[in-house]
Amino acid sequence: MKVGLILYSVREEMAKDPIATVEKVGQLGYKFVETCNHNAIEDPGCGFGIPAEQLKETFDRFGSKVISTHIFPLEKADLAEVVKYNHVVGNTNLVNPMGQFSTYDDLMQQCEDLNRIGKQLHEEGITFLYHNHEFEYRTIKGKMIMDYLLENTDPDYLSFELDTFWTMRAALDPIAVIKRFGKRIRLVHQKDFAWDSLQAINLIGLTPEDREMKPGEVVGMNGNSSYAKNGGKHQMSEDEAAEEYRRLRMTSFTEIGSGIMPIQKIIEAANTYTSAEYIILEQDFTRLPTQIDSIAKSMEEFKKFTGIEWN
Repeated sequence: MKVGLILYSVREEMAKDPIATVEKVGQLGYKFVETCNHNAIEDPGCGFGIPAEQLKETFDRFGSKVISTHIFPLEKADLAEVVKYNHVVGNTNLVNPMGQFSTYDDLMQQCEDLNRIGKQLHEEGITFLYHNHEFEYRTIKGKMIMDYLLENTDPDYLSFELDTFWTMRAALDPIAVIKRFGKRIRLVHQKDFAWDSLQAINLIGLTPEDREMKPGEVVGMNGNSSYAKNGGKHQMSEDEAAEEYRRLRMTSFTEIGSGIMPIQKIIEAANTYTSAEYIILEQDFTRLPTQIDSIAKSMEEFKKFTGIEWN
């Protein structure tokens, strides 16, 4: 697999100066980039108001290219404009970065929607993928949401961008999931878990009762969330418990390759069992001075692994 970087890792820098940030990413030597648009209600492109031609020209100067993009909220985006933008930048992978789930009937409707969107994109030469968090490993009627997505969507119309970090945080072995999902995995997301995290690895429990969705319970986010309506920006909660949870959650991330995840084994399994051409580094939070410092350290740390290419 080739190593890529999602620009979510430098979202604060992108918000200040997107072109300068893209240039810094290129200067560091990241050749394969996944853009991250969490402002798709307003912007069908990369989320920071950059025209497609300008974005492509900037990447071209450093010999880099866009290999994928996250679009959120997908259901409220202008899909035709999204496709047009990505054709210009030369990208052929479009990712739904998260969904919202509640009931079995709602989940089945979402599978139909994913198939419909995937068929539209397939006809445009674009691969459609779903990116997981930990909550897709919750169960409805005793079966994981991820398994419903796998079994009720057409392989021609929906693939998966497996996030191994969130898979592990759902108390599952990412290597076993890689083997089970196999060729449906077309991209891999790689974070790392901090050895000194103040938050436990397991976020959803172990017993069937813990993992089962309760009546009225909702997990995930869609276009009706305040996050989506605010263009991908979280509002600070007035709830002290909620803010404390966010603070603890932030401590669980570390630069990729410096934590406790079995990354070499993940790479080997992905190379063996999946169709993934890229393993994409993603840093949600850092304790370093800047997000640029963070992605530079992740690159340095990640170069110790084998079975990957950078160019």
